[in-house]
Amino acid sequence: MRKYILLPIVFLLLLCNSVAAKKKDKANVDGPVVKAPSKVEFQRIADSILAEGVELYGYEKISWMTSDSASVYCKNMSDVGRYYVYKDGSAYTCFFTDRKAENVVFCGKGKIEELASNLQWSNMVRPLTDEEKEVIQEQSTCLEKLSVAYGDSIYNMTSANGSLNVDIIKNKSGYRMYILQGTTNMGVIPFGNDYILDFDKDFNITSFKRCHKSYLAIPVEAGKVESSIHSHTPDNPYMTVTDVCTSLLYGRDLYGIQSFTVYSTHFTGGFMIVFDTNSMAIVGLDSEFIKKVYGK
Repeated sequence: MRKYILLPIVFLLLLCNSVAAKKKDKANVDGPVVKAPSKVEFQRIADSILAEGVELYGYEKISWMTSDSASVYCKNMSDVGRYYVYKDGSAYTCFFTDRKAENVVFCGKGKIEELASNLQWSNMVRPLTDEEKEVIQEQSTCLEKLSVAYGDSIYNMTSANGSLNVDIIKNKSGYRMYILQGTTNMGVIPFGNDYILDFDKDFNITSFKRCHKSYLAIPVEAGKVESSIHSHTPDNPYMTVTDVCTSLLYGRDLYGIQSFTVYSTHFTGGFMIVFDTNSMAIVGLDSEFIKKVYGK
């Protein structure tokens, strides 16, 4: 089956906008010129975003795979409560508690490269370990703090027909919480309506970031699209960590899309950021490079 390659056409359309933006800058209409980053500077930022995005993808993927397995193999689905995810070394663990949060009723484990085909799962009902109790307490505290500070600012998009997925990752400074818009709608990639919060070790919120200003369900047709693209507003210069996670989870895993592009309007003249899931690399293309490849 022939695949439609959308990216070159979009490049040409956006290039026209880039040239127009340059003319405006020369006329001092749009304010100061913001130069695109150097290759070295961009790659440093891109590699950091990619590493964090892949780790977040692991949290989401283990919860997907464990949930699917639990729906088939859990001994008593009527007594299933919340699920929790944590990482130990290179292995991810997702466990479901009972409704009273006293026991584990289902558990899935695996390294990121094993999750799709070789998830290790157990439906043995057992008491919570001390580590699992700590994970529950940490995540419950973060969610309580979120509710008090930003409960009125975070919305589940009804059009997505899904729920907000929350991942909390422990780090050297404290905790980082990611909130992503989930969807049950088939044939779309749910970009946007995503947030990142940082907590210190005492669970005080130290930063709050809305990754995208809106929600965009990009339509796709499995097996027919090789590339996907969306744009960012000027206050969001780079591909986000949540972009990387969503691209892998929905775009690559569900629909087989190989390339994801963000058009950044932060930099004068425009800037393309491309995530290739085959090479697992993010590259940046400034307007001069795009003109050389696709013409003026």
